[in-house]
Amino acid sequence: MKASFLVLLLILLVLVLFFPLRILQFVTLLYLGVFGFSYLYSRIILRYVTVRRRDKVLRIHRFDPMEITLIVENRSPLPVAYLNILDEPNTFFASEPGNFLIDLRPGERKILSYPIESQHRGQYTVGPALIQGSDPLGLFPFRKKAEESQILIVYPEVLPLSLPNSEGLPAGTIRVENRIYEDVTRYRSLREYMPGDSLRRVNWKASARTGQLFVMDYLPLLYAPVLILLNLNREDYPMRFRHHRIERAATLAASLIMYFLTLRQEIGLIASARLEGGEAVAAAEIRATHEHATTLLEMLAKMEPARDGPKYSELLFSCGFEVPVRTRVEVITPVLSELDCARLRQVKERGCSVDIFLFGEEHQRYRQRYGREFSIYSVQDFGNELLYQ
Repeated sequence: MKASFLVLLLILLVLVLFFPLRILQFVTLLYLGVFGFSYLYSRIILRYVTVRRRDKVLRIHRFDPMEITLIVENRSPLPVAYLNILDEPNTFFASEPGNFLIDLRPGERKILSYPIESQHRGQYTVGPALIQGSDPLGLFPFRKKAEESQILIVYPEVLPLSLPNSEGLPAGTIRVENRIYEDVTRYRSLREYMPGDSLRRVNWKASARTGQLFVMDYLPLLYAPVLILLNLNREDYPMRFRHHRIERAATLAASLIMYFLTLRQEIGLIASARLEGGEAVAAAEIRATHEHATTLLEMLAKMEPARDGPKYSELLFSCGFEVPVRTRVEVITPVLSELDCARLRQVKERGCSVDIFLFGEEHQRYRQRYGREFSIYSVQDFGNELLYQ
């Protein structure tokens, strides 16, 4: 289009120079004025129209919907007749494309949003957005990329879990039925005296008023720090449904993190997995904050299966931090060797409990062989739930 206008301009100049008629001069000057005005109009819009993102980093769980929000602003004194904004969601499934056609008044700002749903966990970059427009006459179209892009961290899917909680340390936050964990600082009620109750628990004021013995009843609460041991060594998973089972293992780890977070327990994570820097081990010490749980979920989001990495059971003794007494070690693995069991026995001898979640068809054999030493669960897929038995 520009070439045709240049050719037309050249023809008009030739006519003005060699055929100096007033009408030709007027047409030529008018054409030059329109051409120059359109050019300046286009350059001003190109410079002063901006596209920003409301959030630099977005966090989302796999399969959960979320909106990408763009802020488009016209900082020029000129109106924008039309502007096309195209945002690239990369590997995400967008239920509606991030493609908008808008107009802007001088100084106007518009907020544009479109939904996305991630099919894969990981860390991705969304954008930058592509801006396309022109002057009102369409003589000088332009296109440019916005300066800002967006980091999107996709956590594994989190599914509901329910686990038995019967062992730990007293004075915690998990309610249990075993009265051995009664917390004398957490009063529950008064009850009648029963044979075997300690006289130190008798409420003498209540007993004097009623004429029979009443004792103080306290809430039984326990505390158990949790260490999740995740095996993501690629070769340990069978070829059949390998990718699916690796993703389900990450899902189970994330579900355990959120489950124990709701119970307000300290959580740590050790994984034989490959991270962005090429490390074959991912480890985070045991802590009890929401920020720490977010760190663990981000680690799970970025993990990839490792090749020829250290055995997951070795990492218990080389993780670089101390595992507290009475820690619950939650093992997620497709296989269970005799060497792994020997190392897990050492952990039990230090006062920890061990739960083993197995992805595979041989769980019955493992349960018959090691069921008396460890709590062994067979994890199965059923709809949107993780079933274990």
